[in-house]
Amino acid sequence: MIKAKYKWDLQQNNTEIAPEVVQSLKLTPIVQKVLQSKGIVAQEEIQKLLVPSQLKHDPFLLSDMQKTVDRINHALDKKERILVYGDYDADGVTSTSILVTALRELGAEVGWYIPNRFTEGYGPNEAAFKNAADEGINLIITVDNGIQGHHEMEVAKSLGIDVIVTDHHEIGETLPDAYAIVHPMHPEFDYPFKYLSGAGVALKIAQALLDHPSPSFTALAAIGTVADLVSLTDENRAIVQQGLKVMNDQPFDSITALLNQAGHNDVITEETIGFIIGPRLNAVGRLDDAGLAAELLMCESAEEAEFLAEQVEHFNQERKDIVQEIAEEALEMAQAEVDAGNRFLILAKEGWHEGVLGIVASRIVETYGLPTIILNIDTAQDFAKGSARSIEQVSMYEILDKERSLISKFGGHHMAAGMTLPIESIEPLKAALNQHMEEIAQTEDLTPRKKVDLVLTESDITVKNIADIQKLRPFGTDFTSPLFELDNVVVKQAKGIGQEGKHLKMTLGDSKLQALYWQHGEYANQLEPNEPLNMIGALQINEWNGNQSPQFMVQDMASEALQILDFRGKARQHEMHDEASTAEIINAQQTKTHEHQYYYGNMIDRPYERYVFKELPLNLETMETTLNSMQESQIILELKHKQSIYFDGMPSMNHFKACYKALMAKNEVNLQQDGMQLCEFLKIKPPLLIFILKVFNELDFIEDNHGIIKVNQNVVKKDIASSKLYQARQKRMDVEKFLLYDDFSKVKNWIKAQLAK
Repeated sequence: MIKAKYKWDLQQNNTEIAPEVVQSLKLTPIVQKVLQSKGIVAQEEIQKLLVPSQLKHDPFLLSDMQKTVDRINHALDKKERILVYGDYDADGVTSTSILVTALRELGAEVGWYIPNRFTEGYGPNEAAFKNAADEGINLIITVDNGIQGHHEMEVAKSLGIDVIVTDHHEIGETLPDAYAIVHPMHPEFDYPFKYLSGAGVALKIAQALLDHPSPSFTALAAIGTVADLVSLTDENRAIVQQGLKVMNDQPFDSITALLNQAGHNDVITEETIGFIIGPRLNAVGRLDDAGLAAELLMCESAEEAEFLAEQVEHFNQERKDIVQEIAEEALEMAQAEVDAGNRFLILAKEGWHEGVLGIVASRIVETYGLPTIILNIDTAQDFAKGSARSIEQVSMYEILDKERSLISKFGGHHMAAGMTLPIESIEPLKAALNQHMEEIAQTEDLTPRKKVDLVLTESDITVKNIADIQKLRPFGTDFTSPLFELDNVVVKQAKGIGQEGKHLKMTLGDSKLQALYWQHGEYANQLEPNEPLNMIGALQINEWNGNQSPQFMVQDMASEALQILDFRGKARQHEMHDEASTAEIINAQQTKTHEHQYYYGNMIDRPYERYVFKELPLNLETMETTLNSMQESQIILELKHKQSIYFDGMPSMNHFKACYKALMAKNEVNLQQDGMQLCEFLKIKPPLLIFILKVFNELDFIEDNHGIIKVNQNVVKKDIASSKLYQARQKRMDVEKFLLYDDFSKVKNWIKAQLAK
């Protein structure tokens, strides 16, 4: 069997779209089903989804927008110096670029500042504000930050600087004492949409300031919106849809250069932003000063854009290399933690780069489905600093909040957090958080989950249906790309593709549907033709040489069918699994190394996900006994052995007789001197001669004194076949003939018969 990595939650929505709405909006059956699965059934709601460009709320409905515009215009009239104070992530640098460019179009004397992640941290910075005052700055406008900067606002006021805060993050119990606050969730205003990104807020300010803002502003806001994972509904949806249209129809130098460096020359979609543009803009601030990313977005020539994009690409590649190195170390540490029974993983090491720890934490969570904290240990300053990622069932903020006494500083939300703590607090925090997890596990199922929109049949998966579904794009937070389930689909072919067969490619059913499962090439040796599988995944259109075909992108799969997998021989290896879910069966001559090993002939008294027959059994009877006690699951036959005797065969009775006569004739034989001559006389190989002599010795026909063979006188006549060595060799040959060299289908049928008992 193949066990699913996730629990599949099929979305249940009993409300259907009215037939007249289906007809009015010309919804295809597949689109109708997808919308219903997401609970989107009202005509107005569907229209907003299908034509989001109509959503454009008045920017002056935002808090303090008129006050903000008036103050900026006053600064323009008085030729005051303005500073845009940004943030180092993709949302921050796009926000900075939008507002700085808009102010420059108005003729403002404007500069910009992005704090360093490592030396200054997130948000307003007192030293930076004081430096701005020294440079004659009269007005500071924050973008994508500032709503928690209470102290810094007081500092600015004491320096005679007005600060306009533009932000979208959670508002605390009190608001900072800024000149103006532009925020979609401001408690004293009622903006129609609460979940703009920082770049979205900057776009609204540009719209309030300019009669005809540049289309590039919407494109930049789309990048910030997708990269910051804010809700892709309502106005955000309109921003992203319009921004993608701008990037495809009116490409501008900075994004073109960035995509050129990435080798992307296809249509730009929200996935292009999420997987190519956003990570590259983020990479700079993760490793160094994010100013380079902002410079790229604001540059004014194609030549400069190519130069800056090349540098950004360098940072992105460096970021990938660092992530890979840390992830490999962290995964090894995580496995040890899981084997030790921990359910909350805290992984810490000196020398890990702080800028990428959130990415690494996400990888660990994806692999093990457990909340994870990744920390860099700084022995010089005696603290550890890092990032946390969680699972849906566990609020990272709440669980850390319970242990504030162990943490110097932390902030975050349900799914993620950042923190600093003393090095000596790491182990106590690990113990405390694992205790909380034990308590949570009493009432919560902690199995990782995937929300499934629809169960499809093979006939549903057509190029036309996939194209219809893609008309619902862009997909993102709160309107995710639909996930589909296929049940009892038959695997016609499975093979590993890519470097070292890292990925799995399958041909499914009579329709020959192609399916890909990234990073799971190990299943290629585990799936058999015509094996039924259940799987979940997304749909894609594959284009090759001008032809289009449907493709299923697998995210998880499962099978209740018994799997008996052939891993005999050194050339094939099965992937290592955690000990607790795997039983290993070995011969009694071996020493057990862990509690999940069993000897042939042992009864296995608990269920396992898989059973690995590590060694070739000495006889079939002991293997039968063990198989009789097992539950149907995944069975892996490795059947390792030092050497095979099957092809050497069993000496014939004539060989035994001739050998005995030869020994009788000489009475005494020095095996070292005469052994080869005896082999030549008998026309057998040395191993068979040694076996014959061992049988004779067991039956007391001879005496073997360190290779000096003497025939015993007056021996009792015994049948050669009565020898235990003879019988053991015969059984070993029978075992080898059947388990190693017979047709594997016969071996499988025999195993199934034993399991049935």
